[in-house]
Amino acid sequence: MKRQQPFLIRLTKFLVGFKLTPIGRVAVLGIFLSAIGAVTVEIPIYQIFCGLVAFFGLIELTGILLRPKVDVKVWLPDRVTAGESVTGYLTITNLGWLPACDIMCVMFGLPGGLRHVDADRSIQWIGVGETDTLPFTIEAKSRGEYLLPEIRVHSTFPFNLMRFGKAKAPQLELLVVPAFEPIGRYSLPFSRKFQVGGVTVDSQIGQSTEFVGNREYVPGEPARKLDFKAWARVGHPVVREFQDEVTSDVALILDVFRPTEWRRFGMASKQLETAVSLTAAIAHSLDQHQSSVEVFGCGPDLYLFQPSAQGSHFESILQILAVTQRNRYDSFSQLTEAMTEPLESTAVAICIFLTWNPEREHFLRMMYESGIGVRCYLVVDARDEIMVPDDLEVAVIDPKDPSALEGIE
Repeated sequence: MKRQQPFLIRLTKFLVGFKLTPIGRVAVLGIFLSAIGAVTVEIPIYQIFCGLVAFFGLIELTGILLRPKVDVKVWLPDRVTAGESVTGYLTITNLGWLPACDIMCVMFGLPGGLRHVDADRSIQWIGVGETDTLPFTIEAKSRGEYLLPEIRVHSTFPFNLMRFGKAKAPQLELLVVPAFEPIGRYSLPFSRKFQVGGVTVDSQIGQSTEFVGNREYVPGEPARKLDFKAWARVGHPVVREFQDEVTSDVALILDVFRPTEWRRFGMASKQLETAVSLTAAIAHSLDQHQSSVEVFGCGPDLYLFQPSAQGSHFESILQILAVTQRNRYDSFSQLTEAMTEPLESTAVAICIFLTWNPEREHFLRMMYESGIGVRCYLVVDARDEIMVPDDLEVAVIDPKDPSALEGIE
């Protein structure tokens, strides 16, 4: 059971966080400063103290008597791109017996990646029984999946020093997807399995598979793949291999592991954001030019998308990238094990790494040897001394270079 905070702490949070407006906090500070003169009536400053206290008492009484009674409905788009702003609307109906004046909204406890940019916007007057709309704008500074706090609708009448009202709008969810620069048409690397226009034809005639040969049986494979005639001919278990007749699947792999270096934590964040933006840009280009991403690896997780007539999974990839975080533990071996079977039907693999080691080099070579077209991007600091073999197609991207992604094609 969550322990309840002491009453004084809760009261202070209510007064400072909600009850007092920014101008009201300054006025209360003036009351405390003028209280110094209240120790004696010989100093005229005590009159200022008494006047401010009486003034706030009058505001509190007026605000309680004129406190608005309203009904609130809210609408807000459920998605926005990082770095952009999204505007929602509050539909406010006055249910009280008196007009509602100086109606505003506030969102306390807004997550750090979001900012309410027009908290000072207000509706001056809502007549009895009338309805008006109050827009509010949220700036999304960083990607993620956010649960917004309740939007509290209140009145600052009179004098805009204190807030009055209990109306609330329900909590909303907001998905902030990564920002990226479109890269035009992305040229896929050469692959022995690649067939141009496969997805376009596939969306018209449906899926079919083609027998391409036999290979030795690997323990654990389904028995339906066994070729008994070939087994009898060669004397050991063999299985049939099939591939899509017209479709060439693309695997997009984002490895989010990077060894922790406390002195360069900011660089790790830049690396991740650059890698996420690059992944989104490549997925967008493939989606725009009729290439199907059927396998998506992100950190330790593997996503296998079902083929569809539309052939587009870009929106799903964006949703995954929106909540992707850096992996503090190297789980690359789990990903490679999970990808063993999906890679059999993959024609092209595009990899984005944050670090380089023999395990990742072996993974690339394994795909090369199996006939998969491979392209790898290594997002690392230019100061890092990383030796990449010349026979592997690996492009090094410096996250500090603003133009690093301009040459991607």
